Amino acid sequence: MLPWITILRPLNLLQATLAVVLTTAFLGELEQSRNLLFLILSVIAINAGGNIINDIYDLEIDRINRPERPLPSGVMSAGQARIYLIFLFAAGMLFSWLISIETFIIAGPISIPTLIAYSACFKRQPLIGNLTVSFMLGLAFIYVGTAFSNVQATLVMAALAFGFTLIREIVKDLEDMEGDAQDKARTLPLVWGEIKTLNLVLFLMVAFIVIDLLPYALGVYNIIYLWIVLLGINLPLLVFAFILWKKPIKKNYSRVQLFLKLDIFVGLAALYFGQTF
Repeated sequence: MLPWITILRPLNLLQATLAVVLTTAFLGELEQSRNLLFLILSVIAINAGGNIINDIYDLEIDRINRPERPLPSGVMSAGQARIYLIFLFAAGMLFSWLISIETFIIAGPISIPTLIAYSACFKRQPLIGNLTVSFMLGLAFIYVGTAFSNVQATLVMAALAFGFTLIREIVKDLEDMEGDAQDKARTLPLVWGEIKTLNLVLFLMVAFIVIDLLPYALGVYNIIYLWIVLLGINLPLLVFAFILWKKPIKKNYSRVQLFLKLDIFVGLAALYFGQTF
């Protein structure tokens, strides 16, 4: 049973679930338990299916980078994984349809084909794969806003999530260079070189530190937002940028991309507590 859970990447799904709940709280819609339940179930199912597709297409890469995963370790076959993901995608579409036609359109015609195209084509292309993942995470916040007919309130969240994720995805490419090279992938570090890609990451980090202050400067969020962003996002970003600049090695790439993955929740907290009620 464990491989059937492991291949779904439970930590990622927990992160997605928390993001849905926190975004719903941000919108003040927690009392709409029906929509919230279907949102959680649809997001879990579609993300889980996307994770399985990623593992199927990354099988050869994962034999090097992550040999303990269910497919490269041999405890689950690719055929079993395909049946599993079809079931998950169908369930995700059903749950989204139970919310509204608008959420169904985002989940079905937009999200699922994009996830498939990412794993099949975009992931191994320089920058477009990184942009696709960033787009999908930003879209997740808009998806929640759509479920509660309040997309406008989620636009800042989506934009910040897009930028933060773009940085993380490029750092992840730096971390995975060895396996990607074996699979002849064309990620940024393999096309541009490690140094140029690292310089891009450092530039994006500095740019994000400036951009995430704009909502406060424009009066969209209050002083609480500013302090959470300064201490919980910008200060750590500066520290990690310095670490990467001084010692750009795989171990540090791994640490930075994990931090970026988890620190999204600090951003959500900044947006929630920084509202001017």
